[in-house]
Amino acid sequence: MIVHARRFLLLLGLAVAATLLIGCSSPASLPPLLYLRADDAGRIQLYRQDAADATPRRLSGQATGDVIDFAPSPDGRRVVYTVADGPRGSLRIVNGNGGDDRELLACPDAECSGPVWSSDGARLVYERRLLAANGALGSPRLYWLDPTDGATLPLVAGEVIGYGARFSPDGVWLSYVSPGDEGVVLYHLAEGRQRLLSSRVGRPAAFSPDSAQVIVSDLVLEGNPTAPDDGDTPAPIQESSRVFLYRVSLAEEGRERLSADLPVDDSAPAWSPDGQWIAFGRAPADAASGRQLWLMRPDGSEARALTSDPALFHGPPTWSPDGTTLLYQRYDLSDPAATPEVWQLRLADGATTLIAPGGYLPAWLPTG
Repeated sequence: MIVHARRFLLLLGLAVAATLLIGCSSPASLPPLLYLRADDAGRIQLYRQDAADATPRRLSGQATGDVIDFAPSPDGRRVVYTVADGPRGSLRIVNGNGGDDRELLACPDAECSGPVWSSDGARLVYERRLLAANGALGSPRLYWLDPTDGATLPLVAGEVIGYGARFSPDGVWLSYVSPGDEGVVLYHLAEGRQRLLSSRVGRPAAFSPDSAQVIVSDLVLEGNPTAPDDGDTPAPIQESSRVFLYRVSLAEEGRERLSADLPVDDSAPAWSPDGQWIAFGRAPADAASGRQLWLMRPDGSEARALTSDPALFHGPPTWSPDGTTLLYQRYDLSDPAATPEVWQLRLADGATTLIAPGGYLPAWLPTG
């Protein structure tokens, strides 16, 4: 059984120059950004920022609690966000440019979070965790949600325990992490058939842009003797854990390892819009060091680091729609008073831009 981390932030760091065969784009051509940040009263709010040097605008309006997370619709016209207010949670919806903020779904005595839009924008999947009498949250269960009227029902009969839902770009498949199965489930929405992929680290899958492949993380344990075996007393074994990325074809069985055979923890794979590159995070396995941003081809070749400061922790990268820029956040592990920051990295020349001091969970707001 995988222990599910109910909410965590992977915080990101300062990028170094990397010259890649990817075109350059001016910041003015990039879409608006969304992220979370505390307001002057200390409440976590949802903000929109139209350019790196623009003044951010708060989108979350009527909620009295803290915003936990959010998800923009595929066309960028709506944003669903999660609010936690003591024992009462809710999902709210607001226009992508602000206004018409309203409650979409009330969640009394529960935390409703992790909203994910279907590829056509017609519905969402979210996670519901019931609040027990002792204040503890129960296991996450996946539900459908209609963004027009808030109607909701379980993903499948029996209220599936899972989290980290992701839709394939063509809308045919839904993936989610299944802790009880120690894997990622691929669920064919039209036919109802399922396929289980081994993934013992509890991280969501990443679909390729053409919906033909998916990348998952999996744990590998390696035992190494800590002293020579004298023939009488077996040498003690010290286990070392590694986390590798694997590519899986949705049309075939088996999987291909993409990570190098090194003591690493690879995570958060993100396909470029043209499917030619994969950005991901890498940290040394079993070592206290900041996670760095890396880039590689879909077959694992041409892997290279984009950042290299072990004092800075990097989280999931997100590609701009034109494939020229990565959006990310960073956190300085060497400074106890540090706060997260949202940054951009231009792949053509490695230039970085600070977007939002104190911001986290950044995402692009679609404009089409």
